Amino acid sequence: MDTNTGLREIIRNYKDIKLEVFRKGDFLFTENEKPKGIYCIETGSVKIFKKDHTAMERILYLAMCGDILGLHSVVNSHPYTNSAVAISDTSATFISYDDFMTLLKSNNTYKLLVMKELCSRIDTMEVHIVGISEKMSEERFADTLLMLIDKYGINNSNTLNVNLTLDELANFTCTSKSYMKKIVSDFSSKGLVSISADTIKILNLPKIKNIVNPNINSL
Repeated sequence: MDTNTGLREIIRNYKDIKLEVFRKGDFLFTENEKPKGIYCIETGSVKIFKKDHTAMERILYLAMCGDILGLHSVVNSHPYTNSAVAISDTSATFISYDDFMTLLKSNNTYKLLVMKELCSRIDTMEVHIVGISEKMSEERFADTLLMLIDKYGINNSNTLNVNLTLDELANFTCTSKSYMKKIVSDFSSKGLVSISADTIKILNLPKIKNIVNPNINSL
């Protein structure tokens, strides 16, 4: 269920908003930066990540149209706890920190919508974390493919409507780049996927589903 539709519309209809455009690779905000405001994604896709003690990226969430970013840092009035980078050309409605807090204080219903959005994001991240901790690397990759299909869809040529590099796939599944190469090679040799640069083509969806849930019969 889309819990933040109302909040999106409230932000979009506020009088002092602006539309910001980000090219692929541009930062919307960076970890430890003082919060500037709230971003509501209109088009494109964004990765939310933190860096671990080795300075390696760990992707926490993949955002798309309708997702609201920066909410938790603005509401708590502390620096951003993660970074947001466009992984495709992206446009986002922006409302400043001061304007959003003024808006939030004006109506208790808005506060409830913010709570629902924050809870929804926590639920999504918990599912991702549990999946990483409980599944083998091959299953995590198959599960990630299914999530990407569900979230972004595939086009007529069975190519995912989002581009992710091998590094980004490894970071999202908490797998080393070298092992991710092995998994991708294995999936390719079995005729499950075809990956070129950052383009992912799904060749056999039933078999990918069967890796995640062996009780489903492969075609």
